[in-house]
Amino acid sequence: MKKNIIIISGIILIAGIVLFLASPHVINLLFSSQYNDNGVSHFLVVTIDKSQPKEYVGELDGHRIYVEKFNLVETNFRNVNSENVPIKKAIEEKLVSLAEWKKYAWKTQKDGDTEVLKYDNYEIACAYNDCVIRPLSK
Repeated sequence: MKKNIIIISGIILIAGIVLFLASPHVINLLFSSQYNDNGVSHFLVVTIDKSQPKEYVGELDGHRIYVEKFNLVETNFRNVNSENVPIKKAIEEKLVSLAEWKKYAWKTQKDGDTEVLKYDNYEIACAYNDCVIRPLSK
């Protein structure tokens, strides 16, 4: 009898966990922690190339966006289909936003008039109407 109660309780518990994890709210929460509403990741995939100059990539939310010391061809976002979305395309088509970058930054610092958003291996320094995406500074 005790064995049957334990087995039935285990099955009910497992079924409850599966139903909870399969609920739309939980799925949406897990999805939104990695991707925005456009299906584009919150974080960049970058390849550092210190020989690359600062390059203009577009305008986003009233700010001119530049990339510095990164291989521009290999600087991209990923989408839900695991495809690369070039940073220029993401900015031109407004697939990302400055507000999103600020929300998902791992750390934010103020340095005078510059706000620095820090991530794993890059940072975004925003001052006035310019943002520069570059390798982490010390």
